[in-house]
Amino acid sequence: MTEVVIAGGGTGGHLFPGLAVAEELRRAGASVSWLGARRGIEAERVPREGIPLLALPVTGASGRRVTDQIGSLLRMPPAIFSAARFLLHRSADAVMAVGGYAAVPGAMAASALGVPLVIQEQNALPGVANRFLAPWATAIACGFETAVAAFPSLPARWTGNPVRASMFTVPPPPADIVSVLVLGGSQGSAFLNRAMPEAFARLAAQRPLPRILHQAGARWEAEVRERYAAAHIKADVVGFIEQPDRALALSSLVVARAGALTVCELAAARRPALLVPFAAAAHGHQLLNAQALAHTGAAWVIEERQATPAALAALLAELLAAPGRLAELGEHGAALAKPDAARDIAQLVLSRAGVPVDEAAPHGAAGAGRK
Repeated sequence: MTEVVIAGGGTGGHLFPGLAVAEELRRAGASVSWLGARRGIEAERVPREGIPLLALPVTGASGRRVTDQIGSLLRMPPAIFSAARFLLHRSADAVMAVGGYAAVPGAMAASALGVPLVIQEQNALPGVANRFLAPWATAIACGFETAVAAFPSLPARWTGNPVRASMFTVPPPPADIVSVLVLGGSQGSAFLNRAMPEAFARLAAQRPLPRILHQAGARWEAEVRERYAAAHIKADVVGFIEQPDRALALSSLVVARAGALTVCELAAARRPALLVPFAAAAHGHQLLNAQALAHTGAAWVIEERQATPAALAALLAELLAAPGRLAELGEHGAALAKPDAARDIAQLVLSRAGVPVDEAAPHGAAGAGRK
């Protein structure tokens, strides 16, 4: 049986695309295991999927203090050694790196052992880890077309980002209820958690408020709930949304950061969005992600330095004034979505593992149609 090891994680933006590909790999008859980080989201969620996991004691270095960066670098050599032992133990035929600092030891071990390496780059502008690893890759699957140019003379192609199939079957928003979904990513957004309760309070002075669902992140859930209560705003506040397709089905408009997975899920679900890219994202990659969706006509982008509560309230008032028009614009996002991304990447990985392409194609795994 073909054995594929997925390396990486740290956040939902790296984890969930990997899980989507893992599902297609297993559907094709391959065995899948995972190399991640002890502190990453994968440490809890990968075992739930029945996937063997080796959680390494690695941490990120980007944006940290010098002492933390040194500690991160010192932990890397033993992590690479542990990853190499894991690959040998699993008799890995290929490794797929999905990004994040947890991808580095697995990818470096694959290179040292001569195991084919495939990189799955989610963002419109490739991250530091994937740019570092790219020269050792036998294939690079890019979530956005613009990312291909960042890998000149390397085997990069635009596959789209793997998005859960349920996102492509999200029904149109209800015509009788106007609802806003606030998403800060899998861990929440401190910026949106502060700004949105006040923005909705200002909006309330101009027009009736929509129904509000706010994913705050587990650590900020109680605080954000108190912020809405203090502003006398009725809102449903949750730490994490386990089934985002259901939340999107009830949403007329989404206010969100611009992580790659968020943007591609919005495109797949055909939901219009007001995007506030994370200003501190490495090399401004979230702004480029947001602009990709905005170019289809399905999103509006406001940068953090401009996104005051007053400015957000003014934009919300303008957008929510015509819910029917919002729904029409949301449909434009489908131009960015690739329903077969997970299947295509799985085929790419299996082909690099030595499985003929026609045998690598998952049976009955045709891309989900839009409804």
